[in-house]
Amino acid sequence: MAALTHRRLRAPSADGAALIDPTPTKIPELIRKNLDLGSEFDRRAGFRIGFRVAAREWLSVLSGSQIKTTAAPIILSGHQPELFHPGVWFKNFLLSSIAQSAAGVGINLIIDNDAVRSPAIRVPTSRTAQAEVVAIPFDAPAEELPWEERSILDEQLFRNFSAAIRQSFAPFMSSREYSGGTILDRLWPFAIESASWHPYPARKSSPDNRGSYDRPIEPGKLGHCLAGARHSLEQELGLTTTEHPLSGVASGENFLEFASHLFARHQEFHAAYNAALAEYRSTNRIRSKTHPVPELARDGEWYEMPLWLWTAENNRRRAVFVRQRGNSWEITDRMGIKVRARANDMPEMTRFSDLLQGRGIKLRPRALITTMYARLVLSDLFIHGIGGAKYDELTDLIIRRFFGIEPPAYVTATATFRLPIERPTVSLEDVQQSAQRIREVRYRPESFLNELTVKKNGDIEAKLSALAAEKRTYLDQHDLRRCSAVVFKHLDSLNRAMHELLQPVEQELRARHAELIALARQSQLLGSREFSFVLFPAEKLSAQLLALSKTIS
Repeated sequence: MAALTHRRLRAPSADGAALIDPTPTKIPELIRKNLDLGSEFDRRAGFRIGFRVAAREWLSVLSGSQIKTTAAPIILSGHQPELFHPGVWFKNFLLSSIAQSAAGVGINLIIDNDAVRSPAIRVPTSRTAQAEVVAIPFDAPAEELPWEERSILDEQLFRNFSAAIRQSFAPFMSSREYSGGTILDRLWPFAIESASWHPYPARKSSPDNRGSYDRPIEPGKLGHCLAGARHSLEQELGLTTTEHPLSGVASGENFLEFASHLFARHQEFHAAYNAALAEYRSTNRIRSKTHPVPELARDGEWYEMPLWLWTAENNRRRAVFVRQRGNSWEITDRMGIKVRARANDMPEMTRFSDLLQGRGIKLRPRALITTMYARLVLSDLFIHGIGGAKYDELTDLIIRRFFGIEPPAYVTATATFRLPIERPTVSLEDVQQSAQRIREVRYRPESFLNELTVKKNGDIEAKLSALAAEKRTYLDQHDLRRCSAVVFKHLDSLNRAMHELLQPVEQELRARHAELIALARQSQLLGSREFSFVLFPAEKLSAQLLALSKTIS
């Protein structure tokens, strides 16, 4: 089997450009190959026949797609329910386009098991003489909880978010680009509406209880409100995707069966995971012990697994550890919770699911397991951003070595869009050239004979011209490749004499250099591709993303 696959992926530097890797013309063939890999995964991994089909059917029903999943491919993507930048949003447009082209269904997983870092977005403003970027919150700060556990804490702050953005961003909204307002103006009414109802209600269990998900998603959950608002806007724009929270996927018995398969082979998986991680770091010359993920720990007979566990009473995410007990396995958070079950036992899986729900225990995947499950089980094509694509090089290696199959291919997509606002046109190259010119005052002072400041002072011009002529004559007389230290010392004395005459010029250059640095920083700050998509003009960005996504043949 192939070793670690390393790809160099970079976001486009050009404004309005997109990255789709592999090229769109190859995507139909990727889907066909991935469909063939599905049955191979069931067989080689040792699952019951049809596990993957059952999981996909459950996901399609739960997402309301109403399709025959054995015939129509499922295209999947996912992200945290944030107000992300346009490059992330582009994945949803591409998801819709690929699904339509493949006569399948596109589903976006709301990655709500990740922690809420900051309930705010960065916004350019002009509160001082120079533009700066400030954080505008859409909710009150709180401890880092998973998105699925995070309710809206400050309803007034949430409702007034759009007005707060407009107030801070107003200095940049005078151009014609913003005559129709921002995307946020269209989005936030949906968000306020989503705060009082939820677009993804709990669905009844399927007849065989394979996808039971009886815990309703409560109104007012912060991440689900944001995701619901975005999805409503996308439907207005013509996208045909559906949405489903990862918490719902992880609560179903299909995922628990997948997790139990890892638990039953936990020592083997633990070894494969850490060995693949070590190879990934070596190949990419990474010294950090936490990048892209930490090693899985071991504590005696307990082996850490790449999953999270928490409870309703203590909803901070905690690592999962597993150990063997006869023909069963036992999991713990090492803080008092222990759950035991038998592997590959369907009645036991139902009991395991009921036990978790009855005790309010949440078992959730970490990032690598999320995309591993999504690619191997739930979908026929997964769309990654650059970050996810990079760490899934590691996932691919684990799949090959643990499951013994080639991993399904995925698509990497992103786009670069910068806010259409005024900003300095100073580049890093301008700053570098300015620094080089300052250096030349000391080492090539004769090159400043035509400088305006020199021309204005006849005395300086005459002295500099004479010293420059002396230097040229001296250089003509000596071969610097073979000369002595005495020659270099005399050259240095000539340069120093000219440098002394050019002090007024150097002061001007240094002042201009400091100004260029400030302008370049401002240009970089305001020209970032990381600003939220909600800050862009209401019409233009969505039209551009739609056009970029229609390159699928």
